[in-house]
Amino acid sequence: MADMLTIGSQATHAFKKALEVTSHNVANVGTEGYSRQRAVLASNAPQIVGGHTFLGGGSQVTTVERMYADYIQKQLVNSNGLVKGYEQSIAYARQVEGIVASNDQGVQQFMQRYFDSLQNLADLPTSRVNREFVLDQARSLTGHVNNMTTILKETQNQTNLQIQDLTRTINDHLNTIKNINTEVAKSEIRGTQPPNDLLDKREQSIMELSNLIGIKTFNQPNGTIDIYSANARVPLLTDNNLTSLRAGVGEYVDENRTELYIKVNGQDQLVTDLLVGPGELGGVLDFRKNVLDRAQNELGVTLNALVASNNWQQYQGWDENGEPGRNNDLFKPLEVNAFANKNNSTGSDDGSGISVSFAVPKPLPNPVNPPDTLASLGVTYDDMRTEFELSRNELGKLVPREYELRWNGTEFDIFDHITKQKLAPTDLAGNPLVLDPVGGDDEVWLDGLRFDLTSFNTANLNVNDRFVIKPHKAIMEQFSVAMTNGQQIATRGQAPVDSLGNPLVGTSLAEPGAEGDNVNIANMASIQSIKLMYANQSGQASETLLGGYSRMASSVGMFVSSAEVNFDAQKSSFSYINERREILSGVSLDEEAANLLRFQQAYQAAAQIIQASQSMFQTLIGVMRG
Repeated sequence: MADMLTIGSQATHAFKKALEVTSHNVANVGTEGYSRQRAVLASNAPQIVGGHTFLGGGSQVTTVERMYADYIQKQLVNSNGLVKGYEQSIAYARQVEGIVASNDQGVQQFMQRYFDSLQNLADLPTSRVNREFVLDQARSLTGHVNNMTTILKETQNQTNLQIQDLTRTINDHLNTIKNINTEVAKSEIRGTQPPNDLLDKREQSIMELSNLIGIKTFNQPNGTIDIYSANARVPLLTDNNLTSLRAGVGEYVDENRTELYIKVNGQDQLVTDLLVGPGELGGVLDFRKNVLDRAQNELGVTLNALVASNNWQQYQGWDENGEPGRNNDLFKPLEVNAFANKNNSTGSDDGSGISVSFAVPKPLPNPVNPPDTLASLGVTYDDMRTEFELSRNELGKLVPREYELRWNGTEFDIFDHITKQKLAPTDLAGNPLVLDPVGGDDEVWLDGLRFDLTSFNTANLNVNDRFVIKPHKAIMEQFSVAMTNGQQIATRGQAPVDSLGNPLVGTSLAEPGAEGDNVNIANMASIQSIKLMYANQSGQASETLLGGYSRMASSVGMFVSSAEVNFDAQKSSFSYINERREILSGVSLDEEAANLLRFQQAYQAAAQIIQASQSMFQTLIGVMRG
């Protein structure tokens, strides 16, 4: 009787536990991240009677199992991070696409109006009204581009603020996971029953963390979880030690660019590029690197080509008063200085000694002061034509790139600031040349630009001192009309005959055409239809100025289109993986209702065993008394 009573008592306890687990499932049907639990019933060890007869010992709940698959959860976390990354980068990219699209027609219209005004002046080169109208249209163009520049700069500030906010939130989530890790490790030490609800809470925190940053997780024997960045190169939580991210000003303070750091052996280590990708933070960084920076640099290349091509055509002619066009720039020429790395040697040059301009400087003599003329100074038609052709050749070499100069102890190496590719500077003739201001080699040419270190302070210069130059972003800030008087526009071209009336030859002295001559202004008006930019391997330019602008707009559109395709694909993948998780871990009310009924009936049946056992025991006692 005692065995029967024990079996019944243990059964009621087991089914009561099963009912509690089922009730817990029902209560958490709406809890995000909850994994369904199951009471595992197992038979007790049998009793051996007579040495060979086995009698059952009833049942018990051996553990409460969490219906969970680690590999599915990791897939879900990874997919979720990718979805959030694409979502964030698309949102920002569409914002820039909207800026470009809303201004696209405007830029083209303003640029077309400017070139139309040049053509009107070519039709009537003596008109003072037409001359001033050219400057008005040039100012309208620069004003419109300056508006775009301001909006893009505001977008840059917006990304800086969001990176800072996301960093704080990421660190908070990591700290929460660290605390849960501690509790899980304690539970593992105390007993054999896993802390299921605590594990669910940790998984949900990890899922929420993956919204913000791409991560990989690694389970440890003590029950804790280590967390790294998506590429496993940035430790965030290892051995339950938190490595906080820090958002701060970049190594080049004047860039106004927020970067991300971690502490390694007490030193700040830059990790921004290692976090591009999944999660909201990765999406913002991806947008900044592959859309915003690229759009600004590509727009800058177009502006630099516009400025240099118009100015150099101006230098080829003479104005209304017969003065050389080289005396007056039409647009403000590119002139930008470098930013010094904040970790450079104390007392090292602050970057102002590094100047970058268009590869071909304004031709000499400059200025030409009356009574001197180009002819009286011995400048020939060939001299002017050779310099002009060189300028056109260098225009095609402009590329949307930022530059970093690093002192290696004997000379400066020049790198692509973004890709870190080492570049090969030359002299103006294209021969390889090193940049060594200490040794006197203080000028080099690269990508249609002239790097000038003649004013560089070489004192206190140490190995690995670095400087960054952003010439194409700089022109966006500088883009303006330099000329203030329309009479200075060089409408007149080279005289068709020399002073003696002989036909023009290469060695003829440079002299202006007659008053009313329109050769140079007609050439300037034709710039809009000439391919000047993005030379191919054969050195032939492949894009007009408007084509260069359209290339920038197209690259933004292509990024958005590609990201949207990837987002849709990843969203479908996430939905599929989430469905798999729900099938395994989700709570089904129909299934739980059936379990409640089943375990309730089993509990009642077990209670009947106890009641029958008591009844039989009472009967036996009565017989003994009788």
